[in-house]
Amino acid sequence: MEKPNFGAEHVFRPATHADRVDALRVLVNALPGRRPVDMELMLAAFELALEGCSRWAVAQATREILQGSLGHGFMPSPPELRREIDRIMAPHLAARRREAEAERLYRWPEDDKPCALPAPVGDPGAVARWRAKRDSEKADAAVKAASPPVDPALFGDREARKKRTSADAVSGFLSRQHRRHFHSSEADQESDP
Repeated sequence: MEKPNFGAEHVFRPATHADRVDALRVLVNALPGRRPVDMELMLAAFELALEGCSRWAVAQATREILQGSLGHGFMPSPPELRREIDRIMAPHLAARRREAEAERLYRWPEDDKPCALPAPVGDPGAVARWRAKRDSEKADAAVKAASPPVDPALFGDREARKKRTSADAVSGFLSRQHRRHFHSSEADQESDP
């Protein structure tokens, strides 16, 4: 079996109706088999079996079948031909999945962010507005980079906490401890008969 050609898009180019008919013509004329009663029905069955296959896979499967990959020398049925194509495409599809997973895993968050538009040319007012906006965005980014990340859901009272004294912090801690022990002792009393 040929090694998969990673990154070659020709392996995944869809087969046309003419490609599928050419492959069937080769197989029908080269391999012995029962002649179908209804030729249109046979062609429709093969069209259905080869739906979504690539041009390269159909050609490669035809080649390998003629070289004896099926283990018998007769015309393959539609499912046999599709299984052979799927076997041939398996390493290529696995490589494509690995590439997509690597792309997903190693994508930087900055890759998805929109880039800044270039400065407008000609209109001095537009250039001034653009520079002001760019400078404010740079200042915001610098402040964000210098400060630790804060989750507003957890620290919604961040500004109020900054204004507290150490005595306020200690009394708040003691009141929380008192509430915690008070509620746990009530729960213990309710559970005791």
